[in-house]
Amino acid sequence: MQTITRFSEVTFFDANTAWEQWNLTEYTFKSECLRSVSRNLEETQPALSAVMNFHLQQANERLSEPKLMPGPTGETNELYTAGRGICALIVEPGMPWVAVIAPFTAALIAGNAVLICCDDKALNQCLENAISNVLPAHLVHIVAYDSYQSVIEADIRLTAFVGRTKTQRSINADLAHKKGAIVPFIAETLADENTQDRCDSLSLVQAHDPSFVLRFITERTRTINITAVGGNATLLELGNQH
Repeated sequence: MQTITRFSEVTFFDANTAWEQWNLTEYTFKSECLRSVSRNLEETQPALSAVMNFHLQQANERLSEPKLMPGPTGETNELYTAGRGICALIVEPGMPWVAVIAPFTAALIAGNAVLICCDDKALNQCLENAISNVLPAHLVHIVAYDSYQSVIEADIRLTAFVGRTKTQRSINADLAHKKGAIVPFIAETLADENTQDRCDSLSLVQAHDPSFVLRFITERTRTINITAVGGNATLLELGNQH
């Protein structure tokens, strides 16, 4: 994986193939992989490691086990989550790294592949070093920031953005006119005036949101019939029989 490349059909194909396998991987394995990434960051980027650990812990509480739902006819109903597909993570120049690591972590632990559009060479190298030999090949790709328009025209299933309000509005309009499946847009923005105080407040919004990971999932249900006739049919009786 090179630090900054151009987006191509091959990039998308590789990312989609990696996502299909990652999405089928057990949650515990995904969590272990990402905790290894966090440990790789801990020595040189403790703030990023802390944000990763926070979101992994929140995800563990929300995603690690299926939720049992009522079974009105005697069946077993489970609610579980899965990834949506490829998540485009668009990072405008000059953004604080801590604001980027939250959607990066949430998208991956939720079961998505991540395609990062970013020109911050230092950040890109930091992420490459952290995921090297830890995450499956092609699960994370990094391409040039100005490739993002080509990226969102592809069959991505999520878009996360870290940047300024003006760019957010432009991307939102592009997604609104996009044909095909609706693409959720997860944006963390600051005012166009690039002050450090505003950057700091931006990073805190997503870095400390305990439910942030839920924006990167899709919900699914699994029903298991526990009687030969497909449930307890007597529970469907309407009224009294005389």
